[in-house]
Amino acid sequence: MIGFGSLTIAFNEIRSVLKMPEVLAPAVLMTAAVMSLYVHRNIDKFKRSLTRLKDILEYKATQRDSAFDRYRVSRDTAYKLKRLGTPINYNAFLAGNVLIALALALASFLVLRNPHLTAISPALWMIFSHQMVDKLYRTRVKARIDSQAQLVLQLLAEVYSVSDNLQQAVERVIPSTAQPMRGELEKLILKTKTNEDLNRCLVEFAANLDSRDIETFVHGIILADEFGADAKEVIVKNAEVIRDRMALRDELINETRGKKAVIGLFMVLLPVVFLWLFIGSGEAREIFTGTLKGQLMVAVLALVEYICWYYDSRKGVAEEL
Repeated sequence: MIGFGSLTIAFNEIRSVLKMPEVLAPAVLMTAAVMSLYVHRNIDKFKRSLTRLKDILEYKATQRDSAFDRYRVSRDTAYKLKRLGTPINYNAFLAGNVLIALALALASFLVLRNPHLTAISPALWMIFSHQMVDKLYRTRVKARIDSQAQLVLQLLAEVYSVSDNLQQAVERVIPSTAQPMRGELEKLILKTKTNEDLNRCLVEFAANLDSRDIETFVHGIILADEFGADAKEVIVKNAEVIRDRMALRDELINETRGKKAVIGLFMVLLPVVFLWLFIGSGEAREIFTGTLKGQLMVAVLALVEYICWYYDSRKGVAEEL
């Protein structure tokens, strides 16, 4: 058993270490003891509350994602062809590429006499054609929308700092915005003027545009409205993040420009050397068409060309981050 004198000495040491007044030290220690006892007896209740809070936050996040998915259109190859303004639909595109794939397979079998290339060339062409549409969509449509979205959100931050009305701020930004973003903003304002819910209109607006910046902006506005935060601060912070990311993206493009040139030169030299040997040397042509090693070499060359093109085209995705 610890004696009363030992407790007094321990208490005096604690008081001297903490340098507390004689009246404050007992109050603090008593309060800490009561709080510790309360937490210990109600630990299960606190755990259930934290679990419920986590479930609520996850549910809210799921509801927001599903809200976007409800209005978001499918951005498949047919959608991308339409946005690119091509005069053909996806069925015609698919039929044309099937004919080209069969022609490549026939040429590989009759001209190169290569069964391996005959087997892989149709699949490579079908994958290549669809990914080419994706690349054109990213460079000609999505990149334009992203650039306009970044400009619009920065202008919106400046205008909204003067007028605290989001609808009026969007209306003032429209005249200085180019198509296709201008058309989407005009649709947004038209829907809000028909007494539709602003948050719902914003969700539809973000779902129609393939822009991460717009979706982030809309998420911020909705969260600010739900939790009573300052929407102005959300818009300003979003604009600052966009400016920082644009600077980092420019640096990334400058750093990868040399590597991209090297890959492009490699992609050109390989088929040029192959054609030069195939046309100018009968011995090389016989190796490429009449031996197993030569046939495998040609098939590997086609795969290497596709892999180089694929990773070179994906650099645009990295530059969008």
